[in-house]
Amino acid sequence: MRSTLVAVLSLFMATAVLAQWEPPDAPPDPPDTGGAPRVYYVHSYFNTVDKAGLDDRISVHVRNFSTLLKQANGNCKGIVLFLDGMPIKADKAESCDKERGHVRYRLLRDKDEKDDEVAWHTLLGSPRGFTKNVTVSVGSDLQFSIPSSASLNLEIIPKPQFVVFIGLIALALGIFIYLCRSTSLIRGGNHPVPSQRPYSLSLFQMSFWFFLVVAAYIFMWLITDELDTITASVLALIGIGAGTALAATLIDQKKDTPQPDEPGGTTKGFLNDVMSDPTGISLHRFQMFVWTIVLGVIFCGNVYKNLEMPEFSATLLGLMGISSGTYLGFKVPEKKGSDVPAGDLPEPEKEKPPA
Repeated sequence: MRSTLVAVLSLFMATAVLAQWEPPDAPPDPPDTGGAPRVYYVHSYFNTVDKAGLDDRISVHVRNFSTLLKQANGNCKGIVLFLDGMPIKADKAESCDKERGHVRYRLLRDKDEKDDEVAWHTLLGSPRGFTKNVTVSVGSDLQFSIPSSASLNLEIIPKPQFVVFIGLIALALGIFIYLCRSTSLIRGGNHPVPSQRPYSLSLFQMSFWFFLVVAAYIFMWLITDELDTITASVLALIGIGAGTALAATLIDQKKDTPQPDEPGGTTKGFLNDVMSDPTGISLHRFQMFVWTIVLGVIFCGNVYKNLEMPEFSATLLGLMGISSGTYLGFKVPEKKGSDVPAGDLPEPEKEKPPA
């Protein structure tokens, strides 16, 4: 019990010391004349006083703070934080120094507050660097903020973690490509040398969505610290890919598999394999391949811009399902080398006797 009390008291003391700390180069607090309030300085309690990210604390310095507090009916927690002109409704002030005119906030995101989610996605989305300069102000309501000449570098992506993420993703992608080229990971057929088997379109689609979703999930977690980001439509896409791969495998098992030296038994290159059947380039395979790439590009763009996985409409998911169903439907009657009866093969032309 005594140790618990000591820990609580230590926490309160640390919080009090943090609240009183100011940067050495902070401007002096101007006298409160009772005029119009204005934000003139902001700093963080981070290692770099002009930079702050989610879960960091900032201090907003306000000239003529008494006027602002009066407009908020004397309630410090009623003073709203504004970032780039957007109110952060759920981020209540932690404390106020009424004598010096300082308001302190901890930058937090409330997932249940829809307006805040839109504001944070606007602030953090489409990152062009590790930080983004934003204006900081406060207001007595959600409609208008007071004038401000203060700004802060908002940390969008933590640099060390992002570098590790890029390294791991590049390593995983390199290993995956190596396995695809040297093993039967996304290949079909029965060639004794796995690297000579043809690539499978359905297995490619399944692995394509797996890599995109994993990379997007970790990318969004690094920025937003959210774990519940996979949407129902993304699950549907993964399910379509997995179901297509499973059905294609079952269909192939019911066929006579071509021998290694027969057409369809060896690879002719990735694009040729995934878009061709034994008769050549086929429209249904080309359609499925193109739609997979198009939706993948849309998926990546939405994650980068809005920091959320897209919610594809039922119509678009239906189109993807129809494309996969068409692929499976045409796959059933596909003939592979040994399936072609000898009588169906064209007879070689007889040489004509010389005149």
